[in-house]
Amino acid sequence: LGLLGALKGHFKKETRTAVVESIKEAVSQGLTQKRACRIFGIEPRKLRRWANPKPLVKRIAWNRILAHEREAIVRTATEERFWDKPVSHIFVHGHESGRFFASLSTVYKVLKSERLLRPIRRRKRNGSYVSAHSLLDQGFSLLCYDATCFVTETGIAVWAIPVMILPCRYLLHIGYSLTGVTSSDLVRAVTEALALMPPSLELNLVAHSDRGSAMKAAYTRITVKDLLGALIHYGRPHTPDDEGWIEAFIKTLKYHREAPVSFKIVDDVVSWLARFPDLYNNDPHSSLKYVTPLQALSGQQEVILNQRKQNLVSARKRRYAFWQKNQPSSFIGKEAVVPASLTEPPSAEVAMQLV
Repeated sequence: LGLLGALKGHFKKETRTAVVESIKEAVSQGLTQKRACRIFGIEPRKLRRWANPKPLVKRIAWNRILAHEREAIVRTATEERFWDKPVSHIFVHGHESGRFFASLSTVYKVLKSERLLRPIRRRKRNGSYVSAHSLLDQGFSLLCYDATCFVTETGIAVWAIPVMILPCRYLLHIGYSLTGVTSSDLVRAVTEALALMPPSLELNLVAHSDRGSAMKAAYTRITVKDLLGALIHYGRPHTPDDEGWIEAFIKTLKYHREAPVSFKIVDDVVSWLARFPDLYNNDPHSSLKYVTPLQALSGQQEVILNQRKQNLVSARKRRYAFWQKNQPSSFIGKEAVVPASLTEPPSAEVAMQLV
């Protein structure tokens, strides 16, 4: 029958008929119906339903379009003045003239069934786009930047421009602007961040940003290309905010546990932006397996993770040895009698062994 595994889901009538005939043949040769159904992965109730299907009653929708309405739609669409018009014009004309009263989707379905619609040739997107994840897998470092807005209590907008380097998620610098985000503001923030970047990270460095207007400005592209010696890599097409790393950072910047609830003046925002890089770079990060970005930048991540693994292995061995030595030895029925030494607080020597 060409079946792969148990019968789950919906199947064609030919498949159902073939299964019913196979089970009937197996039952005639001595196999029970229940076991035969189990082989196919169906219940006997489903077998009986497949063997005696209910007759299909063809139903007609109560709101089905009438024949004269269908003819009116087709006749209107074939008029010369509607040849180059969209379907919406035919729909509006039907209501205004009183020739037919149907929804836009109904008019579209009627014209499509009569093959009176012009086929729309959709342009295929170019498949040569390289994702940022692919660049990271190939050993490149990404210099990410974006902008977000802080509003003071007096209503003044302060734009923060963070610059981060991946994959270590190290925050290099946070610039700011009071007049919106222009290409000059972005270039200034990137230039200040590059001055703080270690020389060892300048190799295989690619700028990565979303497709915002300031990010795609000619001045931004040319200047950043001259600074890095490489082209800017943008997010996916038709996705203006496709920069998940920096978007997650912006949420942390605004809702950090030490972030002020509000900012009275502009200086409060600037002070928070100047203070935050040190907080962020020394906080354990979940994507770095709870190593700080500063430790990842300095190359200590593998050493720290290996040391943690060794610590856990050593602790497991100490716990195993302790419980092997102090295992309850007497049992009454199914309940264990725990020695008093285990119910009392451990001594100082035992506590030191568990640490």
